[in-house]
This record gives sequence, C-alpha cells and structure tokens, in this order.
Amino acid sequence: MKKRTIIFIILAIFVFFILFIFKVKNNKIGNNNINQDSVKDIFNMQEYEAEIEVTVISNKNENKYKMRKQYTNKEDKSIQEVLEPENLKGVKIIKQGNKITLENTQLNLNKIFEECNNISENDMDLETFIKDFKENPKEGKSEENSEQIILKAVSKNDNKYMKNKTLYIDKTTGNPIKMEIEDVNKKTTVYIVYNKVEIK
Repeated sequence: MKKRTIIFIILAIFVFFILFIFKVKNNKIGNNNINQDSVKDIFNMQEYEAEIEVTVISNKNENKYKMRKQYTNKEDKSIQEVLEPENLKGVKIIKQGNKITLENTQLNLNKIFEECNNISENDMDLETFIKDFKENPKEGKSEENSEQIILKAVSKNDNKYMKNKTLYIDKTTGNPIKMEIEDVNKKTTVYIVYNKVEIK
C-alpha cells in the first residue's frame, strides 16, 4: 500500500512539472517569459497610428513635442508630423527605406535626403523597439504586473544617448502606454507617452 502511494505521488509530481514546463514554453517570445496575448498585436503589427508626447532631456534643457505618427510595414514607410510646439507645427518627417523627406507645410518646403543609413533607424520609433527586442533576445528582458507588461531592449545602433529602452504595454488593450529611453549611463534622455494608438 505504501509503495503504491509513493508511486502515485511521484507520478503526480512528474505530471505537474510537465504541465509547468509546457505552460512556460507556450508563453515565451524569444527568451522572454511573457503573456503572448497581450503583446501579439504589437509584435505582429503591419501598421499603426499614434498621437504621442515626446520629452527630450539634455544636460541643459528639456523640450516637449506633440506628434502624430503613422507607420506601414508593407511600404516600410513612416510619417511623423509635429503638432506642437506652434513654431514647428506642420513639419513632417517621412521615412521610406533609406530615404528621408523633410516637409514644412506652412513654408511649402521639401527636402529629400538619400541613402541615410545612419539616421534612418530612429531609436524613438515603436517599430525600431520591436526590431531591437526581437533581434537581440539575449539583451531583451520582460516582466509584468497586474496591469502592464514591461519590455526592455538594448539598441543595436551606436547612439550612446539612446541605448537602453523600456516599453510599457497595457495588458487589457495590448497597446503601448509609454517608452523610456536611457543613455549608456542609464540616465533618461527621452520619455514618450502614447495618448492614442491604433494597431493593425
């Protein structure tokens, strides 16, 4: 009788560990143990639109901008339009592949920059964060609480002022809430708040 009980306990422990390992395996993206359902839209997005508030922090001052951002993966194209401050309102930065177009609708100006490999990867973009997170799984980290999933990525670019990035995602909507960017010394240089987001 004791022998059967011991065998039953061993089998129960074995089944428990198998189920636990299976659950962990199915919740992984790369090397990160996170809830797939909450991030699947962002990780598989084909396009998105967002209204964001960007705060850029330097040693001397702090500048704030309101912007509208559009991105489509099919055309590898993104459009950022400045809404505030007033003196920059209407300025558009259009990136497609390695070409960047700078437009100012108020002044009717248009300037095209070809083969901009070094600056075409904008470390403040949501799509760049996802790319960094996916392509550098050893550097990426994740954690979660009852309301948010927190993803951390390290930029593959050489910009020392935008090296470490943290993205906060709402678990209910699956939308980004904010992104914090730090320099190599872990000092915050950029803070982005996502006010309205639509992901497709």
